[in-house]
Amino acid sequence: MEWLATLPIDPLLILAVIVASWLFPLPEAYHPLNLFRFFAKQLAKKVNPDLSRSTQQQLISGSLAVFVAILPIWLLFYALYQFSELPWLLDALILYGCLDWRRQTKAATKVGSLLQGQQLSLAKQQAATILLRDTKPLNEMGVSKAVIESLVLHSSKLFLACLGYFMLGGGLAVLAYRLLQELQRQWNPKCQHYINFGQPASAIANLTSAPASLFSACLLALQYGLVNSYKKCQQHRQFFNRGSFYLLSCASEALQCDLGGPAYYGNIKLARMRFNAKHPPIAADIAKAMRQLHFLHFYFFLLVCAVGLLNYLWLY
Repeated sequence: MEWLATLPIDPLLILAVIVASWLFPLPEAYHPLNLFRFFAKQLAKKVNPDLSRSTQQQLISGSLAVFVAILPIWLLFYALYQFSELPWLLDALILYGCLDWRRQTKAATKVGSLLQGQQLSLAKQQAATILLRDTKPLNEMGVSKAVIESLVLHSSKLFLACLGYFMLGGGLAVLAYRLLQELQRQWNPKCQHYINFGQPASAIANLTSAPASLFSACLLALQYGLVNSYKKCQQHRQFFNRGSFYLLSCASEALQCDLGGPAYYGNIKLARMRFNAKHPPIAADIAKAMRQLHFLHFYFFLLVCAVGLLNYLWLY
């Protein structure tokens, strides 16, 4: 069990950062990731200006762009660690900047309230702040489904995964992971302009987020029906990567509502597989999904505390 002694983990530090990110979230307009998003878009315009280039050229450009976007920032923070007398504080600040779950839940709660108040147009405008897909063609069911899917995936990829990488590698690990996920979002291959250029970033992002997606899927299956979740995961997988497929399958079973189905990206309709359940999603299912996801976060933190306790017992 020597590996326990090498984990840069402090449950109290993680809890403090989670509480701070929940009580004092960074305003969206001043979030440091906004600067990186702008940089990513400008970089894509420079290195991927012509969609008529061959697929291979676009894939090579996309691969190199990942390193150009992430490596300088990572090296800058690595240098800061070398001179920092309080590396735990730098860890905390990086993790705080990487967690934006509070913004997601606030927007989703507002969407649910607007839908229940029969304000579909305002709900679609609010949903557009956290969704990549086009919201204009969506009805009430479509908005509810899109927001639920976004919550489920973001809970796994941008909350639990960030905490997991922080446990394993500290601030530098979670920084590299979070920037990679942001590149996938900015260069999403579902959008026509990035269909080839965004493939390398998307592939690496999906690979690195898979453990957290599988962990979340297993917890949902254990809590809300292991046998039925297993059966649902046996259907033929289409469109979704494996981690998202298992996670949405189990989430559909846990919520007992339909997920998946067609989605519009840049006015282009993409045919996605459906996860059929007892009923179509409604506005109330958004709040239900958030409650279930918060239970997942609680279980994960219990795991963090257990590992921290083992670490302490091993060292002392």
